Amino acid sequence: MRRETEADHHTVESALPLMHQGLTVSQYVQCLQKLYGIVAAWEEHAADHAPTWLQPALIARKRTALLELDLAWFGVTEKNDRRPTLPEMNSLPGFFGTMYVMEGSKLGGQLIARHVESALRLSAGQGNSFFQGNGSQTGQMWKEFCEMLKLRIPDDQTDAVVASAKEMFATYGKWMQRNLGLNAK
Repeated sequence: MRRETEADHHTVESALPLMHQGLTVSQYVQCLQKLYGIVAAWEEHAADHAPTWLQPALIARKRTALLELDLAWFGVTEKNDRRPTLPEMNSLPGFFGTMYVMEGSKLGGQLIARHVESALRLSAGQGNSFFQGNGSQTGQMWKEFCEMLKLRIPDDQTDAVVASAKEMFATYGKWMQRNLGLNAK
């Protein structure tokens, strides 16, 4: 999966200013605002459509409240109700493909957290909750997801998972590049 989606991942990553040396608070807040739309869309869809056996894992992985905390720290109280149109997730392979992208973003979030803390002089719980995410548990949660993927998706359905992940990366990238027109107060 990783090898087959590596280019898609890099395309999304390179479009965002989060790891740039000159990152500003304004750019960071704009990214948080954009992230809110896609993260909320995915979590809302997952809550309504994921299999019952997966719901406890999804609840433990929710991140919209973390985005709300970060935005509030920067004085943004207006929630963005806009949501992207997500790829089809009518099958378990389709769902796991999108989940692969959302879960994988948490690993990258650990690197981003360290960078924004330094670049913007943030400290624990002060504007950096989203990227801190599950903190020291992030790696273990990723391993749990990968294990679920291996156990639940037969080898002959891997291509469907990859296709769904590629669609989710494309959706993620397009959404993050849009200007949503919200500003920190």
